[in-house]
Order: sequence, then structure tokens, then C-alpha cells
Amino acid sequence: MSLSYRQQDQLHRIEIGLRRSDGHLGVMFSIFGKLYPDQDMPPWEQLPRVPSSQDRLQRAGVWFVAALIATTAAISALLAAVAAATAGWRTRDACRRARTYPPKPGSGARQER
Repeated sequence: MSLSYRQQDQLHRIEIGLRRSDGHLGVMFSIFGKLYPDQDMPPWEQLPRVPSSQDRLQRAGVWFVAALIATTAAISALLAAVAAATAGWRTRDACRRARTYPPKPGSGARQER
């Protein structure tokens, strides 16, 4: 298992902190390290893989596209609702205007002179 410089430095700092806090534990870790220097860690004890910057960029891109699609869907639903509401107003206005016109001659309605 190869570690980056940063990871090795963090492990070294953890080791120093453990040796300071519990001397016996630090001695046990050093003995274990000497007994099994080339043995790999069992899979159930290994940490999950740290995502790389490319993985993070890909994940950010997926989130961006999902947010863009959700925003587009919300805006289109809002515009459809506004269009439906204005269509209803136009129909009501047209009906009101039709009723306010003067009656046509010969329709049987009384005409003023």
C-alpha cells in the first residue's frame, strides 16, 4: 500500500501523539510494525478509497446538471401555470366585453330613440 507524503505525515503525527499519550500502546505499535513489515492490511480493515479531484469534479458536474434540470422543470411548470391563468382571464374578459356591446338591431331587444 503506497501513501502520499501528506498521508504519511498525518500517520507520523498520529503515532507521535499516541506515543505521548500512552507509552505502552506506542511500544506495542512499534513491535507490531517490526514483526509484520511487509504484510498487507486485511480488506475489512482498509479505509475506503479517497476520492480524487477528478472524481470530485465529476460529482460536482452531475450535481450541477441535476440542479439545472430541476430548475428548468420548475420554471416551465410556473410558466405553464401562468399561461393557464392568463388564458382563463382572457376568456372571462371576452365574455364580459361581449355582454356590454349594445344589442343588434332586429334582435328583439328594445332600442332607444
